[in-house]
Amino acid sequence: MRNIFEGKNMKLKTAIFSILTILILVGILVLYIKEQTVTMSPTDHGNIAGNLHNSGLFFEMDGKVYFSNVNDSNCLYSMNVDESKPKRLTSMGVKYISGAKEFLYFYMDSTKVSGRVSGLGTATNQFGIYRCRTSGRSQTCLLRDFCGEVQLCGEYLYYQVKTNGGSLHKIRVDQTNQSLVSTEYVSPVCYESGVIYYTGVTNDHNINALYTNAGDSVSPVLYGNYFFPVVQGGYIYYLNGDDNYLIYRTSLLTGEQNKVTNDRVDCFTMDNNYIYYSTSTLGREALKRCDLNGGGTVTMFNGVTNSLNITSKYIYFKVYGNDEVMYHIPLDGSAPASVFDVKVK
Repeated sequence: MRNIFEGKNMKLKTAIFSILTILILVGILVLYIKEQTVTMSPTDHGNIAGNLHNSGLFFEMDGKVYFSNVNDSNCLYSMNVDESKPKRLTSMGVKYISGAKEFLYFYMDSTKVSGRVSGLGTATNQFGIYRCRTSGRSQTCLLRDFCGEVQLCGEYLYYQVKTNGGSLHKIRVDQTNQSLVSTEYVSPVCYESGVIYYTGVTNDHNINALYTNAGDSVSPVLYGNYFFPVVQGGYIYYLNGDDNYLIYRTSLLTGEQNKVTNDRVDCFTMDNNYIYYSTSTLGREALKRCDLNGGGTVTMFNGVTNSLNITSKYIYFKVYGNDEVMYHIPLDGSAPASVFDVKVK
């Protein structure tokens, strides 16, 4: 009788163990599927155009800033908007950072490798467009190619390919539906409500509209020699090549054109309140800020600057001739320019 009970007890233990094992495996499978599932929406929008025109080195989303850290071979880092709690997310250099719904998208360049990693991670060739979670997990190469600018436009990434004279392509963020968009090497970064505004490259320098929700059809918007468009508050801002590269703006509703700056501008970015721009005019080299209509101009830093990127708290920039140092200035003017130095043990 005792042997019978012991046999039944052993079978019960085996059954319980088998059930627990199955439940654990199912749980692991569910977590894996959830980790790999990419949430996307036709209304998704990546980084602001001004930042992406300046290599997309900083990107703010949901109270966090994701950035290319010059102090660690341009690797992708995250931090709070007040610059606290920095954390490294990749072991290689990145640029053109965008994101939506807990995912980040960026171009990763394996020629820049963190000095804080060793072993096989320093020898791999991992260039291309990547996707990962905001924690840095689940890094996935969506495309292995030599790419330029990248922008998140709804469910798709539009990106430049540098080879064979340059062209514009797109791929859905779940790594499907890759296709050629244009044989011109046009910039996709100025994206607003289903429309990419870009400067023509091959035949003219007009600003055109590419309608992502209408088969990527194209129509002209502004005729002239206009560069680096940014759409903000019903206006399109751009450098006017027909007038010494001053910033102009044109109303998308009425077509009225106005001059914004009196300075020749090298590059600019902007938020809902101000335009931040760099001018290298001899004797007046500076990083400046002005209102959206051009008034209230203030000099923020004296010298030739580039790589202007903004968040809700800071403007970040480099000084011409030194790509290894990033500077920052609080947008509220509470402190002068200083070196942005991120050190993580």
